[in-house]
Amino acid sequence: MVVRIPNWLGDAIMATPVYFNLCNLENVYLLGLPQVVELFKGFKNTEVLHLNKKNVKQTIELLRPLKAHTGLLLPNSFSSAWLFFKARLKERWGYAKDLRSCLLTKSVKPPKEKLHQRDYYLYLLKALGLPHEYKELTLPLTKEMLFKARELLKGLGENFVIIAPGAAYGPAKMWPKEYYRELAKKLADLGLLSLIIGTEKEKPVGDFICSGNDKSINLCGKTDLTTVAGIFSMAKAVISNDSGLMHLAAALKIPQVAIFGSTDPELTKPLNPNAVVFKKELPCSPCFKRTCKYGHYECLKNITPEEVLEQLLGLIF
Repeated sequence: MVVRIPNWLGDAIMATPVYFNLCNLENVYLLGLPQVVELFKGFKNTEVLHLNKKNVKQTIELLRPLKAHTGLLLPNSFSSAWLFFKARLKERWGYAKDLRSCLLTKSVKPPKEKLHQRDYYLYLLKALGLPHEYKELTLPLTKEMLFKARELLKGLGENFVIIAPGAAYGPAKMWPKEYYRELAKKLADLGLLSLIIGTEKEKPVGDFICSGNDKSINLCGKTDLTTVAGIFSMAKAVISNDSGLMHLAAALKIPQVAIFGSTDPELTKPLNPNAVVFKKELPCSPCFKRTCKYGHYECLKNITPEEVLEQLLGLIF
């Protein structure tokens, strides 16, 4: 089976029960953006394929030898169905969304009830008569991922926590950088090192969080996701916004504090028994906006560094 995985990191990780159920049934090809799909090389009976969004013809040629296989579409987009159609995959299964049913050989009506994103993907498997019983987020790490992480962390010891201050969706999901800096300083007072993890885009925020604190290190933009996964597996805990890295921590069952702003934990909370979720209920929340239409961001500002630290320490000690 060829599985088109989601583009967003968090969604791709919330779909890991799909990969697990299928790879225990047959050989699986996971097709996705290179920086994301490489995370899933550790699944058994699985081969990862790189989607080239800038060269669709190249991706179609990559898929052509697999045309006798069934294609399973996890994204709802028309373009993902069109890709499998152009590659002439014999069977093309997915949700009946985005006017694409004409491109599918089996289409499933989306569930009417409100589901967590993980369950939304598993509902598709169930409707198609595929194995769907395994529900845990899971991410088997390869020896290479762990080796790269150990090399990067040489000399830093084991008493470190991860701070992931970014959120690609927008500022309405981002706890104030001033709060993260205060939290990092409080952790330093307790002898804990803070590693700031994110993309190159978050580097200025990471620099701000580390300012005036010699027990924090900014690694934003200096790692790929496979190395980050290895680093996460060695951390005492992870503090993050509602983001892809939040779900990465959840899949690895790392103790974590997850901070929600404009979004709804019922739909995307970390599925991790070691997670604490912060969400302040306001009349305007959840609004699902990228920016606060009132400009106050109180859903985030009302969550204090002190209460985050208290919960974090309860997880670590």
